[in-house]
Amino acid sequence: MDKPGPSKKRKVKEENRQFQEIWTEKYFFVWSHNKVVCLICKNSVAIAKEYNVKRHYETQHPTFTKFTGQLRKQKLLSLKRELIGQQAMFTKPIQDSETATEVSYEISRMIAKRSRPFNDGDFVKECIEIAAKKMCPEAAKKFEKIQLNRMTIQRRIMSLSGNIAELLNEKTKIIEFFSLALDESTDISSTAQATRCYSRF
Repeated sequence: MDKPGPSKKRKVKEENRQFQEIWTEKYFFVWSHNKVVCLICKNSVAIAKEYNVKRHYETQHPTFTKFTGQLRKQKLLSLKRELIGQQAMFTKPIQDSETATEVSYEISRMIAKRSRPFNDGDFVKECIEIAAKKMCPEAAKKFEKIQLNRMTIQRRIMSLSGNIAELLNEKTKIIEFFSLALDESTDISSTAQATRCYSRF
């Protein structure tokens, strides 16, 4: 008679454990950033299981059982707002930093497009800061984060040009025909100064 094989332990994923909305009012827990988070202490439980959530609530926050009815709902709403406020404190600086980088790239692109010197970035930033302090002083600090020094402008333009080169390489793999037009600029003595190349796909 064949012996029964060893029983396989069920994996957490196989148990299909999911956050239950009812846990919010019962235990002050919410689903936030792919975690089951306690609204009271902001800690999370490792596994989305009612036993874990209930045990945390009863052992760590027994005094919260006094909140019932409408008072409990008000407390719950207050704790939700507190959590959202704390999360915003961390995400907003990241968003501001990303926006400042994006602006830096856009200004670098304009400097390159108009063939301006890289150190024009410092002048542009001074102008921006003056305008910000006069027109929106409450947001002036945000404009100070924009990096526009000469070395940064140089790196931004190199990055942009590298991206354009990659796009052109990808395009040339699928085009069948293209044309080039050369335009030579001269000075007053008809001496060639620069040659411009225009392409059309």
